Amino acid sequence: MSLLSSSMDILSARLNTFRNVPTQQAGQPKPALPTSGSILREVGLLSGTMVATDTGWCPIERVLAQDRVLTFDNGIQPVVQNRSLVIRRTQIPAQKAFQMFIPRGVLGNQADMNILPMQEVVFESDLAEKMFGNAFVLTPSILLDGYNGITKHPILTDISLHMLTFKAEQIVQADGDVLLLAQSEGCFSPFAETVVSDQNLYPRLTHAQLLKLIEAEKSR
Repeated sequence: MSLLSSSMDILSARLNTFRNVPTQQAGQPKPALPTSGSILREVGLLSGTMVATDTGWCPIERVLAQDRVLTFDNGIQPVVQNRSLVIRRTQIPAQKAFQMFIPRGVLGNQADMNILPMQEVVFESDLAEKMFGNAFVLTPSILLDGYNGITKHPILTDISLHMLTFKAEQIVQADGDVLLLAQSEGCFSPFAETVVSDQNLYPRLTHAQLLKLIEAEKSR
């Protein structure tokens, strides 16, 4: 699957929040989750999200390094890390204290689910194919606000967040048929050249193109 032209600003903006997040190795006792400090990590999967693995569905919080996860393009792939942390509600700025509520079935999810606003999802659209030549596009979930009942829901309590990484970017399957972007381990590297090379594996529409597409979908 080729996912269209690139947008650098979304990834580069969020990378600054990902440095030095503690990791968990397979076979080690699960430590207490670290807290986020004052910065909200706006990507990653919330505890309870079910991920497709080679042994069946597994809650994201139970996936460990070297576990094998089903990916959209590359079959079964081993996880490099599952970076986990707790975000304290009291530390979330008021303007960011929300998550995206996805009603059952809207993105292929088998039940209602919540996704963080900058978590990228695969959005399938006939209009996208007509407008940009591909029916599958990656978009931050926040841009889907107002589409088929997708809305912002307030964050009222502390939340547990989990970020799977692989050797390269992957699209993983969650909660039925929802397709979500998982980062490469290189996204956590302090070396800029690593980040740039990984960025190109799944090209994005520009922000303006995404807005045009989503607004067109909402008006149908």
